Amino acid sequence: MRGTSDRPGGLLLRLRRDFRAYYLASLLCCLTALPAVGLVFCGAALGMFWLSLAGGAAGGLLAAQGACGLLDTILRSMRGTLDDWWPAYRAALAQNARDALAPGAAGGGLLGAWSWVLLTLPQMQRVPNTVWLCMYFGGACVIGFLLLALAQVALVALPLRSLLKHTEMLFLGFLPRTLAAALAVLAYWLLLYLFAPWSLLLLLLTGAWLPSVAALQILYPALDQAYGLSGRGKQVTDRR
Repeated sequence: MRGTSDRPGGLLLRLRRDFRAYYLASLLCCLTALPAVGLVFCGAALGMFWLSLAGGAAGGLLAAQGACGLLDTILRSMRGTLDDWWPAYRAALAQNARDALAPGAAGGGLLGAWSWVLLTLPQMQRVPNTVWLCMYFGGACVIGFLLLALAQVALVALPLRSLLKHTEMLFLGFLPRTLAAALAVLAYWLLLYLFAPWSLLLLLLTGAWLPSVAALQILYPALDQAYGLSGRGKQVTDRR
């Protein structure tokens, strides 16, 4: 990203100004996630845990590219630097591709395993409520960690070890924000799943951009404090 804007605008202003970019980046994000989602659901339908785990990890390599592109688009919009979307999006994909692989594979594998268990639990009898609570909390932690990691991939160039260290520090240092952002994403996708196929009509409009915007609205102060996105605080080598 190049610089910051003095007036990036509020949420409603950004939605009116940049909705087309949000929607197209969201569409690409959903398309790149299809292989991972398909393999995870096949594993759950066939009762094959390893298919969901491996499929999530393999599909996560591609899904992470689309997720980084979407997060990059939203972060540019929040900073007021989203001018010519498509060239910037392509440049972001080229710059982020390698760094997104490890978080995508690890996060995809964990989410694939988590999804398999979540989809399998209803087939069991008398599952304690504590198990459901642990599942939701565990899923929120994975989503929160992955969100922070991919947002940093979109923002700065960091070696993998530094990326993991910074993500851990942000995750623990801003734990309430991280969990709130992750729960917003988790609740959105769970509601779409529970109300399918009717929710597919909503998915055509909101796609992946709505939960991503909500999550970054919550996480932005933490990222701003760490990386000076608004021109404050310690600056880290910027990708843009």
